[in-house]
Amino acid sequence: MSKTQIATGGIADDAVTAAKATGFGKIGQIVTNSAAINTTISSTSLVEMDSNVRITITPSASTSKVLYMLSFPFLTQANQTGFFINIYKSVGGGSYADDSGELSRYAGYGSNDDKYETATFHYLSSPSTTSAVIYTPYVKVNANNANFGNAAKFNVTVQEVLA
Repeated sequence: MSKTQIATGGIADDAVTAAKATGFGKIGQIVTNSAAINTTISSTSLVEMDSNVRITITPSASTSKVLYMLSFPFLTQANQTGFFINIYKSVGGGSYADDSGELSRYAGYGSNDDKYETATFHYLSSPSTTSAVIYTPYVKVNANNANFGNAAKFNVTVQEVLA
């Protein structure tokens, strides 16, 4: 590979400019919520996990995206117990609707032992609004029940990603 060396005296002062980088998704704002919950779900249909873990963000532009991140402890105590999680949102005070589709399934299959673990999920939402958006997790189990929080901290963070 050949290199060309140019003496700095041969370059006009206005010939070199800074690179213009755009479109990298700067963070506009960050909102967090941490709540100690102890919610047991036995429903096989999606239900709100706990209203204490709702989080609200008001995007500054309709082209912004929202990165939703959550982490929480959970306990399953029976063999073949699994849970499913979806993220619902309400825009401008409207009704809640599924925003993410099914993000994940957790299954404690094949074990009669208690499963006390921490789950972490990330989801990128495109709310297309400058109205307040409330996000909340909805869950269901395939059988038996699952406890979310177990009186420990549930942590959720949303970040506005600017276009």
